[in-house]
Amino acid sequence: MGGYLKGCLLVCGILFVVAGCWPMPNRISVSADGLLALSVSSKGADSFYEAFSQAGQIRLVDPKTGCVQTVLTGEEDLSWATFSPDGNELLYVESPSIELQQILTGKLSHPWRLMLLDRQSNTQTELLSGDDGFIWAPTFSPDGRKIAFYKFYRSHIGDHLNLHIFDRDNRQEKLLKPVQDKEGIYYAPYGPGPLWTPDGQGVFAFSIEEIFPEETLPSPEEITPETVRIFAGRLAVLSIDCGCEHSIIKGFFPLLPVPLFLVASPDGQKLYVNGYGQTFSVSARERVNLYEISVETGEQSVLYDGGGIALAPALSPDGERLLFTVISPEEPLKADLYLLDLTSAAPARKVTDDGRSGFGFWLSREEIGFLRSREPETLRGEIWVRNLSTNEERNLSALLGQSALAQLSQETRAYEKSLEQVERQLAALNDTVTALSGATTALSEKLDAVQTQSLEIANRTDQQLTKLAQDIGALMADMSAVKTRLSDIETGVKAVGARPTLSFWQLAIALLIAVIVIVWLVRRALHSLAQQTALPPQ
Repeated sequence: MGGYLKGCLLVCGILFVVAGCWPMPNRISVSADGLLALSVSSKGADSFYEAFSQAGQIRLVDPKTGCVQTVLTGEEDLSWATFSPDGNELLYVESPSIELQQILTGKLSHPWRLMLLDRQSNTQTELLSGDDGFIWAPTFSPDGRKIAFYKFYRSHIGDHLNLHIFDRDNRQEKLLKPVQDKEGIYYAPYGPGPLWTPDGQGVFAFSIEEIFPEETLPSPEEITPETVRIFAGRLAVLSIDCGCEHSIIKGFFPLLPVPLFLVASPDGQKLYVNGYGQTFSVSARERVNLYEISVETGEQSVLYDGGGIALAPALSPDGERLLFTVISPEEPLKADLYLLDLTSAAPARKVTDDGRSGFGFWLSREEIGFLRSREPETLRGEIWVRNLSTNEERNLSALLGQSALAQLSQETRAYEKSLEQVERQLAALNDTVTALSGATTALSEKLDAVQTQSLEIANRTDQQLTKLAQDIGALMADMSAVKTRLSDIETGVKAVGARPTLSFWQLAIALLIAVIVIVWLVRRALHSLAQQTALPPQ
């Protein structure tokens, strides 16, 4: 039974298409303001798009110029970059790189973190983390408050692959449905990740009822380009509250080696899926059609059955045109983009004719991006942009390799210069702080000296005030003596008045002598008071 899970991991990782040599998108997300979020290898100097699910850095790129606006790096490789519905946040997974040998042997357990970048504040927040296992293909609910993702982990009873939901409001993670365990496979994962219903109350899922040509999946070591598994099952909606299923339609869908895709119209009323007709042969060269399904009625209509393997449908922003890839399974493999106008009965038209282009995505109503295989054996491709009105193409990977890397180099040099300037400023600030510390110490010493001097002045002032009080007492005594003397003089004058009257000059001389004595006494007292109250110089 171990082959069940390992085989499913190979399908869910979607590293190979048909013969295992076509680059499959990790994820390319387009924001509301037209930026691309790309996972780019950090191991080399080029800017090829890597097919593996862990690819190094995440770059936010302007597809018109190739200028890199933001580069995210972590302790490990970053992948599954996904913009929130409003474009203000970016979700991604941080974990070690997954190598092909790990997938083939099922040894995929390692630490991981589910991270969120706020583009406005440029802050990064950890939402979830684990010490083993791994997660992939996280997707936002329509309101951006919940996240659905696949999670692989090991327990004492075996390996598990489940569909989980994370609620950002209460920061709770819960198991929605087991996808696969050692007993078997119950649901088929699909690209580009779990698809939400428009109301955010459910997730679309493919339940597996029967596998052709046999129920047992081969082990990864036994899978070849000719290994085919097709399943009969139901496309249903899983309620995120109870995990209950609401069936929409039954059909036949690819499991190996063709990846299964599901996308929805902007209003969520139409689904687009690749699958098989009612009659098919279990063959790697059997054609895979493209279907439109009504969610409300379950009615199914064929959009493309022109041969080859149809996959990777992508709807235009207005929901009126469908871009998809058709791969010819004949040797050598060829892949091209097709465009279908959903508002008319016209058949799909071929957009590219080089046999190396596929996995398109929409940048605007008239511009698309897509992957063009250059080195298929290394699972790498270039990102190209095409104008559907003029048919002009430009190599975004070349722009990334030229302008973006040059820009990053310039930004690195500017950062180094800024860092040097900051270091100089910090050194100057340190000198200023040291000088300020010395000045503070000196000021403290001066304040201590002033305080001591103030205490001394207060003591001297108290002493001088006491002496002044004593001098004032003595002065009052002297004035009392003068008063007594004047009284005696007055008595003498009266006595003299009884005697013969003094002459005018005699009387004037007597009064002058009295005034001189009084003035002398007053000046003496004031001089003594001035000397005692005088403060010492500062």
